[in-house]
Amino acid sequence: MLHASWTPEGVELVEGPQADLRAGWARLEVTGCGICGSDLHVYRGMQSGVLRPHDFATPGHEIAGRVVDGPTDMADIIYAVEPSVTCRVCADCVVGNLPLCPDGELLGIHQAGGLAQFVDVPPHLLHPVDDRLDGRLASLAEPWAVAVRGVHRSKLTEIDERVLVLGGGTIGLLSGLAARDRAARVGVTCRYPHQAELARSFGLEPVAPDTVDEWSAEHRPGVVIETVGGMADTMADAIRVARPGGRIVVVGVFSANLATDYRALMLKELEVVGSYLYGTVASGSEFGAAVRSMGPIADELAAFQTHHYGLEDLGAAFTTADDKSSLAVKVTIGAA
Repeated sequence: MLHASWTPEGVELVEGPQADLRAGWARLEVTGCGICGSDLHVYRGMQSGVLRPHDFATPGHEIAGRVVDGPTDMADIIYAVEPSVTCRVCADCVVGNLPLCPDGELLGIHQAGGLAQFVDVPPHLLHPVDDRLDGRLASLAEPWAVAVRGVHRSKLTEIDERVLVLGGGTIGLLSGLAARDRAARVGVTCRYPHQAELARSFGLEPVAPDTVDEWSAEHRPGVVIETVGGMADTMADAIRVARPGGRIVVVGVFSANLATDYRALMLKELEVVGSYLYGTVASGSEFGAAVRSMGPIADELAAFQTHHYGLEDLGAAFTTADDKSSLAVKVTIGAA
């Protein structure tokens, strides 16, 4: 089986034996798998010698595919894969706090992921997609579900609320799209013209990073969604620009412990919440709800997938995803 493998230089396509299918699991032929920002963090770290994850599984957690083996009652349709594998019996799982499961693992990080010809998945993590989504577009379900949960965690209920999303990458733009119909105005910080153009096409307001204070002073965002993470000082920005009594949702994955202005946090009585992956709420699976909401916005979602590659072009796909001058938003690997 062909699959991606991390190397000291980055990533390469290798061929190896396929593991036996676990009892009760399903095997999918991968139709689409997106390259995530977290994949790029590892890719850059490997190239610089900072990371040596020799025990990393096959990468790729933004996955869609068709069942080719396993339970006989699985329909021959496209499924979006919820990549969070949890125990389903601990106290957190029982109440729906799936991201907090102490034994939780992610396909593509802890277990073999979707940058491969085939991937094995527990059937309860397969979500049928709308006919308006093809096998590549369905792989956007994972980042879309992350954005939907972040907006849900923001408690955004007032239609006249102003929202500022920090970060114009995939998660930032998807967060803006998820917040769009619940708010009067949604600004998204965009460093690059192609991000700003995409934001405008969704009815969002692109905000240049050097004008964040001016935009916030005028519109006083009650919700700030941080999606940058890494080494960025964006939490300081969020605390500074959120209106008093506002809410900050942390979606970005930070790679450093940065200083926080706790005095401002206290004086402004800001509420800060983290948002990691997706869980279960009273109405059911957040991931499943996100998948069901994709059909009506299929055309808008398609605009995110700016570049497509076959698995055999894995190296070129990562090079494109890592090159800001390529104008890439989301690079997807696999045949539709």
